[in-house]
Formats: sequence, C-alpha cells, structure tokens
Amino acid sequence: MHMMLLAITMTVNAQSIEPNLKWGKPTDQELNMTEYAADKDADAVVLYHKTDVSYEFINNDFRVFYRVNTRLKVLKPEGKRLADGQIVYVENETNRTRHEIVSGLKATAYNMENGKLVKTKMERSMTSVERLDKNQLVTKFSVPQVKVGTVIEYEYRIESDFYGNIRDWYAQRDIPVLYTCYELSIPEWFTFNIEETGMNRMEKKEDSQPMTLLFSGGTENILTNIKTFIGRNLPALKDDDFVWHATDYGDKVTAELAGIFIPGSVYKSYTSTWDDVDNQLLNDEDFGGRLKRSSPLKDEIIAAGIPGISDKKERIAAVWQLLKSRVRWNGDYAFWGKSASKVLKEGTGTNADINFLLINMLQDAGIESVPIVMRRRDSGILPLSHSSLKYLNTFVVGIQMDDSTMAYLDGSAGDGYLNVLPAKLLVSRARVVKKTASLMPKNTPDIWVNLQTNARGRETTTIQAKLSADGLLTGKKSSMLIEEAAAAKRRSWRLAKDSTEQIQKMQERDGIEIQSYRLEGRNDFSPTVKEEMSFTKQCDAAGDIIYLNPFIFIPQHESPFTAAERILPIEFPYKQAEMQNVMITLPEGYVVEEAPKPIIIKLDGATARIVCNVNGNVLNVQYVMNIDKTFFASTQYQDLKAFFDKLVESNKHIITVKKQQF
Repeated sequence: MHMMLLAITMTVNAQSIEPNLKWGKPTDQELNMTEYAADKDADAVVLYHKTDVSYEFINNDFRVFYRVNTRLKVLKPEGKRLADGQIVYVENETNRTRHEIVSGLKATAYNMENGKLVKTKMERSMTSVERLDKNQLVTKFSVPQVKVGTVIEYEYRIESDFYGNIRDWYAQRDIPVLYTCYELSIPEWFTFNIEETGMNRMEKKEDSQPMTLLFSGGTENILTNIKTFIGRNLPALKDDDFVWHATDYGDKVTAELAGIFIPGSVYKSYTSTWDDVDNQLLNDEDFGGRLKRSSPLKDEIIAAGIPGISDKKERIAAVWQLLKSRVRWNGDYAFWGKSASKVLKEGTGTNADINFLLINMLQDAGIESVPIVMRRRDSGILPLSHSSLKYLNTFVVGIQMDDSTMAYLDGSAGDGYLNVLPAKLLVSRARVVKKTASLMPKNTPDIWVNLQTNARGRETTTIQAKLSADGLLTGKKSSMLIEEAAAAKRRSWRLAKDSTEQIQKMQERDGIEIQSYRLEGRNDFSPTVKEEMSFTKQCDAAGDIIYLNPFIFIPQHESPFTAAERILPIEFPYKQAEMQNVMITLPEGYVVEEAPKPIIIKLDGATARIVCNVNGNVLNVQYVMNIDKTFFASTQYQDLKAFFDKLVESNKHIITVKKQQF
C-alpha cells in the first residue's frame, strides 16, 4: 500500500497540474501536489482565482458587486503566511451615505490526514475589523489548520455604492498563479476606459446579456457588456531590494469611468482631472481646513525668537528641532491626520500627523509651505492616464526657499534633511495642490514635481595607514557622508541595539579592530555626517612577503545581483557616488611586486574606476564609483550584473608586498 501511494505521489509531481474550475472541490491532484513544476522554489501557488464584477439596480440606484473566489496551495513552511488575509474597503468614519460592505466571507482548509480528506472551516471569531484611516476599514481573517500541503479556499463579496469607481484588478501576485479570471459586466449606459497592461498575454473575450432595471414606475431592459480576461501559468512577481512595487509591472486591468448616458437625459462626463482632486482636498475640512490653522506651539515659536532668524535654513532647523522634541514618528505613513492637539498630547503620530503640524509651525515662523501629495513608491506608480484621490496615500511638505527653489521635508525623516527623504517617498511624480501653485517657482509649467531629481547619496573617504613588516596595518579613516548617505548612517546607528553592537558589526564587516570612533552630526538637522576612526588590521604574512588588499575597507563586498535571469527592471532608491583615497606607507625596505593596472568599468548609468600606483614607499589607491540612474530596464540586467561582478572581483585583488633584495 505504501509503495502504491508513493507511486501515485511521484506521478502527481511529474505532471503539470491542470486548473480545477469547480468551487469547493479540490482535486486529488491539488491535494497531493508537493511542488509547482513551473517554479519549484515557490512556497505556495494560486490554483484558482476569480473576480466577478457586476452591477445591480437597487432602490433606484446602481451598485457594483465584487465576488471573489480564491484557492491556494501551501507547498513550504513559508507559505503558511497565506492563512492570514485581509480585505480593505471604503467607509468614512463620519459620513456613511456612500460606503462599501463586505459580506459572505467564508474560508476552508483542506488537508489529507491518514489518507482521508479533512475540512476545517473558519469560525467567525477568526475575523476582525479595524479602521485604517478616516476613509477605510480592513477586515482581517485567519484560516485554521493551515500547514504544508493544505489547500485553502476563501470567498467573499463587496457591495459598493461607488459604481463609478471600479477597483483595479491584478492578475499576478508574489506567488505563481495557475489560473485567474476577471469578468467585468458593465451596463450599456456606462462608458469606461478599460486598459490592460502587463508582460504576459491574457485570453480575452467579449459578450453581452440582458439586464432588467426595476423602477418604482416600471421596468427598463438594457444590455450588459461583459469583458473576460483569463491568465494561465503566470510567474510570481517578487519584490526585492531593487524593485519598489513589482505589481506595477505585472498583468492588470484598470477601468476608469468616462461618462454615463441615460436615454432621455443629458450625457454626463465623469472623467476627473487632478484639478478636481485639488478642489476635493481643499474643500475637505480634515485636509484643506488643516492648512489654514496656526499650530498649538505658536506661542513657543514666537517666545523662542524663531520668526526673527534671518537665515531661512536655520529658521527651518529651529522649527524642526522644536517639533522633534515634542513628537516622534510612530513608523506609519498616512494621508489623513489627527488633530494637532491630540498629536502633541500623545507625543507620537504618523508622517501625515507630523506634516500637518509642521506646515502650521512653519507658517507661524513666517515660512511658506505646502503639501506635496503622492503615492508611495512601495504602493505603486501613480497612473498617468487618469486621476483619482484613491491613488494618493501620503504627502510631504514643500518649503519655498526663494523665487526659484522649493525644498522638501517629511515628518518621518528624523535622520534626514531638506530634500533628503526616505526612499519610499522619492517618487518621480508628486503633486502640489493647485491652490498652492502660486508658491511654485516662477515659470514652472506644471504643478508636478520629481522628488528623485535632487536625491543623491555621496560618501568621500580618506584612509591613511602604515604597514609593519609583520603585516599589521595601523591607520585612520575619515569619511564625509552627504545627504542620503548621511541619513543612512544616522539610521543605522538609531536602529542599533547599542554602540557596542554597532562597532562589532563594523569590525566583523571589514576584519578590523577599532581603537577609537567618532560620529559627528549624528543627531543634527544637517546634510552631512562625519565619521572618524583609528584602527588596526592584520594582513596575511609569510616570511618577508605580505599579502595586502589595498582596500582596507572594501567598498563592494558582494554583488546585489546573483540571479541568472531577471524579468523585472532594476530600481535604485537614489543616485549614488562613492570615492575612496587610500594611502599606505610600506615597511622600510619593502616594495610592491607588481602594481595592478587601472580598471575602468562603464555602463550606461554607472561607472567605476580603480587606480593604483606607488610613489616612493607609499602605495596610493583611488576608487570612484557612480550610479547616475535610478532605473535600469530588465534588458540591461546582464550588463548591470556583469558591472557589479567585475567591481566585486576588483575589490578583492591582493597585492604582494615583499622585502627588497639587494
């Protein structure tokens, strides 16, 4: 019997699994599969996913319904994370005239135990509802008895009053998808601009069927136009350190309402513009209303003489320091904020809470500032083809420096400075709310700003060391870190358990012993941090020969790109520049056997240069590396991989230093 079961299992694993379109009935093939043939590293797979979107006419008004059915297979321990799910939907905390309702949430875990199928249903107690912000709720659920081998099924329905706002549909996710289907049924009175994007070809078909509308005075028969999109064997889209939102590049369908035409009525266009979004925000008391107020700290600002500080950067720094002494960031990004008094009382808040307060405080200090609204980089690219408030999820503060310059600051950027923002906020399209457009630099053609333009991390290091005859290096290192590099250094120290742990990490990374260490500007509101240390490092030595890597502090230990292939583009957080100047005094009577030849590595958007020479008894090495682009297409991956592979190899070059023979 055991051998028979083994043979069956081996047969299942050898076959490619077929989609099962029957709901509530996992097949033996699904229950017994142990890996997904198309992606054997996958910890789980979507076996079946269907989203039906349709309209109903209720109480003389349209509503849109989303019916979602999903079947998943857990293949590895990491895949058990899929037991936890969430559904985000709209409900304003004060105005429920138009809202969304989640209903019919059911979930079941299917497991094979001792040759028998065991079904475990999710109890109501395993669900909860939380408020995300003033406009959104989230229903969270947890499916029981999920383990390696489990098949999970869940279904739910969303009933929405927002019939002109159809949710975007995503065919792919962070695990492979065997089969997915999107059916969109739209009454003929509605005109939508439907756009399909992505790297994979989906099956498409169109159909229509009658729909009867029941009015208080009778009925109306119209057509419903049906569009169906089907995806099969779609690869996983996995976020990594070099792509901000993988879903941006996956297959998806968007539908934007263009207009409604009801026979006997005038055609009404619903195509919104960003001007409409501006007005919506400015007329909202919780957004536009917040921009007009003074801060609760106004008296403190005046008492401290901050409005009288002539240098604007120093005045901003004074406001910033006062703000940071009263409120700390809680780690969350948001678009809407609590009242300033509540934020100050709690002493903590989201970046939106802090940014509203910052705008009010800057105003009290006589500095013009505005909200710059955006969609965070890790949430997706802001659409180019259409506008909607739903795409915005946070904002930063734009500060007018002079007639031609605006600087940007965010309440979460406790380690940063003007124009030194967290990478998640370095978007290429952020919008100045229109009423504040008069504060933009003169001759600005539009009120969109690119926050990536000024974002750069720079590091310049000088190392002076002396090499002894027994291979011991003794020296000093001095580094100036600027802008994003300075923020990163501050952040690493802030997140460290303690200074001992941080020093230990630095010693292990470079194989050194740190004798003394100093970090200047660690807690300052400034664009720079200066790092100084004295150190020793033992090189390999044998008799009169010393084996020396002239990069005492190796700039590039390993390549960030190890995969053989890549289907997604490469996105760096910001432009980067690093320079090292190393001067090593050799022991008396010792010479370099052979100085390495200069190395120059070039790529469109990235360059590196390593030059080594000997002047008397001093070995000089200069390293310069620049990344001048933040986006590289997937077609450039092999070149970028080769660039870093060669850079890493060059950083490990060993020079032989030996005693001169006379």
